[in-house]
Amino acid sequence: MEWFLALAALIGGMLLVTIAGLIIDSRMKRLSKEVDSKLGFGFPYQHLKPLENLIAELPNKILQSITSSANTHKGNLGELIGYIHLRSSYDRIVPLGNIVDFMCIKFPEGDQEGHVDFIDIKTGNRSRLSKDQKGLQKLIEEKRINFVKLKVDTTHDENTS
Repeated sequence: MEWFLALAALIGGMLLVTIAGLIIDSRMKRLSKEVDSKLGFGFPYQHLKPLENLIAELPNKILQSITSSANTHKGNLGELIGYIHLRSSYDRIVPLGNIVDFMCIKFPEGDQEGHVDFIDIKTGNRSRLSKDQKGLQKLIEEKRINFVKLKVDTTHDENTS
């Protein structure tokens, strides 16, 4: 009788794995059709390996910022694509994930002036700035930005107890 239960469990497990595989495969096909229809041509999915390698090389903080935000999967993909696009334009990209997604720095070089940009990646047609984003935008437009150096004394004098 025990062998029968073990065989039933094995068959049930195999059936579960097969069904899960079919569900994943159908979702991948549906996703690829959606991407193809939005692009207007068949996307060459076999060329995604370099993108997978690039994603694997991303700093952990960047990936954590992207995946831990409250955005939908579409927003997460938009942030990832945005980050890849930003890498070529800036010297430093600092993930913030609160109010804006990134603070990007281009240092002065030769005749070119440097600049700091606060960037929030938006996806969709009806993307709007939040109240905090509008407040930050106003502070920037009014040039009310400061560089603050905060010195903290970490020494402890035992005689002043």
